[in-house]
Amino acid sequence: MSSQPTTIRRARAVFQCALELTSDERTPFVQDACGGDEELRRLVLKLLALDEDDDGSFGASNDDTFQSRQAHESRADPLKTDQSYARSFIARRMPLPHGYTPVRELGEGGSGHVELCRENASGDHVAVKTIDLRGLGQGGVDRVRREWRIMSSIAHPALVSLRAAGTLEERFAYLVMDFIDGLDIRAHVETHALDAREVVRLLLPVAEALALAHAHGVIHRDLKPSNILVGGDGRARLLDFGAARISVGGAVSIHHHTLTGEFVGTLTYMSPEQAAGHARDVDGRTDVYQLAVVLYELIEGRPPYELEGLTFAETISTIVRAKPTPMQRLPEEGGADPKLAKVILKALAKRPNGRQDDMEAFIRALSRAMRGVADANSAD
Repeated sequence: MSSQPTTIRRARAVFQCALELTSDERTPFVQDACGGDEELRRLVLKLLALDEDDDGSFGASNDDTFQSRQAHESRADPLKTDQSYARSFIARRMPLPHGYTPVRELGEGGSGHVELCRENASGDHVAVKTIDLRGLGQGGVDRVRREWRIMSSIAHPALVSLRAAGTLEERFAYLVMDFIDGLDIRAHVETHALDAREVVRLLLPVAEALALAHAHGVIHRDLKPSNILVGGDGRARLLDFGAARISVGGAVSIHHHTLTGEFVGTLTYMSPEQAAGHARDVDGRTDVYQLAVVLYELIEGRPPYELEGLTFAETISTIVRAKPTPMQRLPEEGGADPKLAKVILKALAKRPNGRQDDMEAFIRALSRAMRGVADANSAD
């Protein structure tokens, strides 16, 4: 029986991530990445064996191993490639893996350059993130590899899927991800005027995906509206595990980040333990806090603290010490019911042990509050 397309795509991602590891690291990584999926594990091991037989040249030229040829040639391209952009992209020598044609820029930041591309073999539009490894140091390279491992080993409908990963010219790394044609969650909520309950329903699958990541020992650490996209199907998906950290053997590995320009855009969503530099206190409850900040902002239309006009030091001090402003938007105006507001404010506790115990507990508390609102409404 032939493998399903989703299994083939996951096999490709795990395989290409495994190629970046030493031979000693590959087997345990594949075992961990595939979990209990024996078909996926066998396929990845077969690809690795083929790569060894082919002197390490197994790669993009073998895309048809992973893709069914028949539908590709008849599939219409839903987004027309901007030829002038493609030419300028090439002129700037921004590298792309073989088999992808640039369409337009999606974004650029400290962690990389993201392009919308057409995957030539399938006709699909994908997001290709390219990272210049020069100047990152070993810690930066490790973060890139960590993101590959996370995205290839965790599958959930609320996570953006990784299609492929690898290196180019020995100085660039790339990740090829499903392209989500939609808005970041803040713009989606504003455009559709969602009320508090609709916001919670939209974000619950993201919380479930985070709970799954936590079960694999992965903490996201950089939750914010721009990292959550809502596609045309109305579903929210989480992306960018570049700041994640991974627990190893029950202990959390420490990956320090300096509070420089890389963090300026995310200060609003940082937990008190992150802002205070207490790296050893960062665990799954940090993601609980950050998701609560996102919920609060989407419901209230403002962050839980007044940070406008503050200096960097004042912003850090506010996050670490100040109590969040009570949620003031009335339920009849689309705001949170008191029970729901109580759950969100608990998740914003300054100390991790003052919040819900973990993401699963946060999900249960949100769900109970939502049922309470529904019960009250049905009784009226």
